[in-house]
Amino acid sequence: MGLQSKFTIAFTSCLVLLAKTACFSQNYFITTNNDSVACKEIHFFDTNAQGIMNDFEYVNKENVTIRLKKKDIPEIKKLCQNGTIYIRMPLKLKNPDGYYRYGKRVVRGKITVDMFDDVQTSYRLKENFDGSYSQQGVMKQTREGIFIRHVTLPDGSVYEVSGLKGIKALKKIRAFMFECEPYEKEYFANPKYQSCTFEEAVYDYNKMCP
Repeated sequence: MGLQSKFTIAFTSCLVLLAKTACFSQNYFITTNNDSVACKEIHFFDTNAQGIMNDFEYVNKENVTIRLKKKDIPEIKKLCQNGTIYIRMPLKLKNPDGYYRYGKRVVRGKITVDMFDDVQTSYRLKENFDGSYSQQGVMKQTREGIFIRHVTLPDGSVYEVSGLKGIKALKKIRAFMFECEPYEKEYFANPKYQSCTFEEAVYDYNKMCP
């Protein structure tokens, strides 16, 4: 990604995976002090390599275009642009004031799922000790970047569901979801849940158990 990690939002409608409910206002942002600012438009925001917002442009209710840079930008914890919600996600839930990234809310409802994913995968022939490439045609997979997925339950508890450390959290989340009898019956009766994504399973739960 380089030293400067760009996260620019074009002023067009963005598709949010499995998130069909509109924001209460199509364009707004909420600061860490819980100040809510309604906007006519949000043009873009950029972040640096540490996830800190360093360039932000929006149009206020008076139809004035405002562009803020670096320290002039308030600390924003939530931003909605044309119905797409962006959430400030700490890299470590135990340290909410530490490093963070802005991810998307991909599932809304009783259970919410927020995700940041900048993982890049590359495939290269395996290199020999002398720097030449293997003649066996064996490709080596390399993955670089950060993937974060946060799940919030109705009681406000937040779990990180990514990598091996997410297995314990998944058990707790699944136990909560199975408290809804219609969903539990559907889960074990429908073979789709053997291969569907986690987000799809949560989306179905939110529909059956609002």
